[in-house]
Amino acid sequence: MLNVGPQELLVILIIALLVVGPQRLPELSRQLGRGLREFRKIQDDVKGMVNLDEVKNMVNFNADAPDPTSAGTTKRVTDPPTAPDVHRAPRSAPSPDAGDAPSAPGPQAPQDG
Repeated sequence: MLNVGPQELLVILIIALLVVGPQRLPELSRQLGRGLREFRKIQDDVKGMVNLDEVKNMVNFNADAPDPTSAGTTKRVTDPPTAPDVHRAPRSAPSPDAGDAPSAPGPQAPQDG
C-alpha cells in the first residue's frame, strides 16, 4: 500500500496529537480502527460474492455438457483424434531407369508365336 516508514509514522502521530489533543486521540484511533475493520470485512464479502458467481458460472457451464458416467444418457459422438498436419517437402519421383526398385507385375502384352 503506502510506503510509510517508522520516522514518517512518528511525524504523523505527533501532528495528530497536536491537532486533536491528548484526550480525543485514543477515541479517534479506535474509530479509525473500527472503520478499517468494517471496510476489510465488506471487501472480503465482495470478494466472496465474486468468487461465488465464478463458481456458479463454471457449474452452469459444466451442467450443459452431458455427464458420461450417468446411466441412461446418450453418448456424444466425437470425431476420433487426428494427427497434426505435418509440412514436409515433396518427394521426387524415382527415375524409371533405376534397376534396384522392384516393378509391380502388370498386364503383359500378348506375344506372337
